[in-house]
Amino acid sequence: MANRKGVFIGAYVPNELKESLRRRAAGEHRTLSQEITRILVEAVHGKGLPAGSVDRRGQAIVPRRRASDPPIRRRAEDLPYLPAEGKKK
Repeated sequence: MANRKGVFIGAYVPNELKESLRRRAAGEHRTLSQEITRILVEAVHGKGLPAGSVDRRGQAIVPRRRASDPPIRRRAEDLPYLPAEGKKK
């Protein structure tokens, strides 16, 4: 038996759903288990960065707002926008 990290979660799903997940996993070059794990992580922790991207910000860094950011892109924890000294809008 393979040495696994984690726990087994069993669920009965319709065969069509299993096949859809299997096709989606194959399209992304993942196993069915990896695809289900990715979906669960995304559902619990929110959407992460795109594949291959690296978040270089430290945990203590708060993102800044830009004047051009539409309100929908701004987050509650962002710092307010402060225009550079000597520049006009």
